[in-house]
Amino acid sequence: MKIKRSVVIILSCTMLLSGCSLINRNKVSINLPDNAQSYTSIYDEDTGDITIKTNGKTYSYFGTIGDTMPATSVRDCLGYLDGDKNTRICTLTEDPFDNYIMVKNVNGIMEQPQFFRAMDTRNRDIFTPSYIEPLGFECWGSSAVHYEMAAASVALHIMTEGVKDVGYEVLINGESTFSGGVGYASGKVIKRGELFIIEITEFECGETIKKGEAFNVEIHFSVTDANDEVHEAEGIYYRDMMLGAYCNGLELRQDDQSGYYIRNI
Repeated sequence: MKIKRSVVIILSCTMLLSGCSLINRNKVSINLPDNAQSYTSIYDEDTGDITIKTNGKTYSYFGTIGDTMPATSVRDCLGYLDGDKNTRICTLTEDPFDNYIMVKNVNGIMEQPQFFRAMDTRNRDIFTPSYIEPLGFECWGSSAVHYEMAAASVALHIMTEGVKDVGYEVLINGESTFSGGVGYASGKVIKRGELFIIEITEFECGETIKKGEAFNVEIHFSVTDANDEVHEAEGIYYRDMMLGAYCNGLELRQDDQSGYYIRNI
């Protein structure tokens, strides 16, 4: 019981201190929906669990972030927690069965979102987005995770100066599928030589791809410079890929004639 109570103390502190820089780094805005609902967290004296009920499920605190979240990982904001409109509850793009929800405070000083897991998945082996780090709480026992839903990844190297943000639009098999952007949370100019990873997951692709089969990827880029002016980058990324594939040969460069352009190496 002492272990479980310590979990509650940690959760309470991290929620109060959690902030928005992670979300800003990934260019994700957690906007409250119209007529947003306030959800209530419940502390179970007997088990030591903190639970949240939403979407017909009961969720219990499971883990924190172990890596940078992709820019498109926040699917929907469901509402806010315990009357605090800055502490928001979200579903995850990579988790179509809503086995997890994310709780994030958007007005704090830290950058640690918290992840809750549906209690009906206890003692089950379920897919878990790779950025969720299980904290090994006693209440989850032998509940397992796996990461079989591999993304196709494209590495983008920034090989020029004066760039604040690189936006992109991804087309799969000729169909516009999703968009995003990469840059620093601070809004500062990106260092020359910086590497960013663009991930393409099966959920973002939807019905445009079939498991085990190759699909065509086309990515168009735009650049926001140090003066906040937006420029279309010449050239595109165009290649057949499969889920789990990794491409490490894309550069953003600039010259006096062409301006910003994409180079495949």
